[in-house]
Amino acid sequence: MATNRLPGDNCERDWIWEREIEAAPWEETRRLSVAAWERQYRRIRESSPFYARKFREAGAGNSFVSLADLSQLPFTTKQELKEALDDDPPFGSNLCVSPDQVKRVYQTSGTSGSPSVLALTRGDMETWTIMGTRTYYATGIHEHSSVLTTFGAGPFVAGHTHFVLLRIGSRSVPVAPGDTERVIFGLRSGLADTLLSTASFAQFLANRLEQTDAEPSAIPLTHVVTGGEPGGGIPSIRDHIQRVLGVTVTEVMGIGDIAPSLFGECTHQQGMHFCGGGHVWVELIDPETREPIEIETGAEGELAYTTLTREAMPVVRFLGGDIVRIEGTECECGRTSFRQRVLGRRDDMFIVRGVNVYPAAILAVVGDFRPRVTGRARVIREGPETSIEPPIPVEVEVTERHESDGALVTEIENAIHSKLMFRSKVELVPESEFGEAGYKTRLTVRR
Repeated sequence: MATNRLPGDNCERDWIWEREIEAAPWEETRRLSVAAWERQYRRIRESSPFYARKFREAGAGNSFVSLADLSQLPFTTKQELKEALDDDPPFGSNLCVSPDQVKRVYQTSGTSGSPSVLALTRGDMETWTIMGTRTYYATGIHEHSSVLTTFGAGPFVAGHTHFVLLRIGSRSVPVAPGDTERVIFGLRSGLADTLLSTASFAQFLANRLEQTDAEPSAIPLTHVVTGGEPGGGIPSIRDHIQRVLGVTVTEVMGIGDIAPSLFGECTHQQGMHFCGGGHVWVELIDPETREPIEIETGAEGELAYTTLTREAMPVVRFLGGDIVRIEGTECECGRTSFRQRVLGRRDDMFIVRGVNVYPAAILAVVGDFRPRVTGRARVIREGPETSIEPPIPVEVEVTERHESDGALVTEIENAIHSKLMFRSKVELVPESEFGEAGYKTRLTVRR
């Protein structure tokens, strides 16, 4: 088999082997996954009090449960993992190694309470680097790339991207999240040809340069890779960034409890390839019935993850909350893993007269009204109820001179009704009041 050798790489043998797995047929990847799971299942039963209890309560007994029969095991939720941490701090009752083997600790944002911690062994760090390298290599970031990254070094897992860029061998230009002036300086100076950021920041940057530069595409930037939130795959957002900056936009996706980088979109821009083969097993789950769905083109459901090689804090059938659509199972780039596009988050979904709605769909509608709008919007929720009666309150960020544009309000409301089939109540919010654009944009706000 031909190998994808990276010039100057210091881990050539391991790197080439992992690239061959990524390019291998599905049958080979499945064989490697099955072997890894046999070892992992035994470790979990013997070393994780958390999962030993869950498996026992589920009636799994002492018999081995194969990947084909994984549905016999219970799902794991984020709340359960948080409770496991509280049971035995600081690393919890799911720690499967001795504390002295924990060599790196990341923290979650803690937006819904105190932060959770994610413990990694040396082996876990290497596995994250391998999957991240596959992910970003798929997007087109190679050893010749110069990458300005706005993903901070910590405490969040996105900081592991710095190790990934080092492994690939690209030039790395770190900038703190939200430091717009330093980002612009770095790009104008020619320090980087690639930008890593959230979709919100890339959109903000395009809006900013469109207002200040006669030819914003003259900046020597050719590639933008977005991650951390939906947006890079929404046509109205992607097309705007590409048109203004003269770049190609691809996106990546991970999930902190599993790995910061799991999916990467190649330059064919047909969805994000799964890049965790051999290390993570993915299921597609019906959000309503919780039954498995076949991963095939056109299927939609929630992703659930099982770590096959995680040492410190393994997880089994973790419900990630991302609702995706499978875009295909092969690609012109040669990768054989499935491709997906995120439709939205389960937590953000609401129901209007029996129809499921994801706020990302509203972004797709709002983006068509540039340049009067910036492209950012959010749904305002007044309570915990999932089912909401229209009109649905929607705040739309606009440029200063359009904050009192009554005609724009009517146009957006009509477009939402026409395309999404529900009535909305749109409020225009100027950029100065909408909130920070340097990192993620919350698509749902509860008040």
